[in-house]
Amino acid sequence: MKKNLLRFLTLAIFSTATATAAAQDFTEIRIATEAGYPPFEYLNPSGEIVGYNIEIGNEICKRLQAECVWIDQSFDSLIPGLQARKFDLAHSTMTATDARRKVIDFSAPLYVVASRLVANKDKTLEPTADSLKGMRIGVQQGTTMEAHARKEWAPNGVEVIAYPSYTNAYIDLASGRIDASFQEAPNAVQGFLTKPEGANFTLMGDTVKDSAILNEPIAIGVRKGNKKLKDAVDQAIIDMQADGTLAAITAKYFEPGNVELPSTQP
Repeated sequence: MKKNLLRFLTLAIFSTATATAAAQDFTEIRIATEAGYPPFEYLNPSGEIVGYNIEIGNEICKRLQAECVWIDQSFDSLIPGLQARKFDLAHSTMTATDARRKVIDFSAPLYVVASRLVANKDKTLEPTADSLKGMRIGVQQGTTMEAHARKEWAPNGVEVIAYPSYTNAYIDLASGRIDASFQEAPNAVQGFLTKPEGANFTLMGDTVKDSAILNEPIAIGVRKGNKKLKDAVDQAIIDMQADGTLAAITAKYFEPGNVELPSTQP
């Protein structure tokens, strides 16, 4: 009994010491995001980067006893900037696709989010090549929505227009220069549909299902070879899921069913 108790105490002390040492390895973590994608990441009226992903990132930094330094970057510069060591992590609603995994690593999965079309209420559209043939569809460049549209729709008579950000796409949608936009549903709601310029528009058609591109989880990008940081971030995410923190943060931003949290972590 005494031997077992001693062994337990020794393991507990070792585990605590290891966790503390791991946390002390990181005093500052530079995280890049594209701050134009509410409610995930955006600028508040004071110019601060805020949102769902920002809260997740700040909680990870807190658990690693590190300071988060947030860097606003265009989405298509996130992976090149990560590879060039301009920052340590890329956390901007980035889907962990097979193509991206070839050039960067990803954290444990965070969530999966639905992708939907947005169009004028007087239209009746489905997210298929037949329904969209002859139309102009706006996407953000470098996203999985662009990849899906170019793979499934463009070869069949759909003109895919890529924008630096969805803000630009929504301007053209409201003015009639494109027929629909294709993005993650929560961004469409908070970034456009709840604003005056989006009053005549709505989510349209079914959620797009594309297991090869769109149904992979959102995760945090990590530079290949940075195993120490990846392992620490992974453990923080796993702990956040286990203790309910990730679910609590999610509930602050989304109605049930809009964002799906993974039931298990690798």
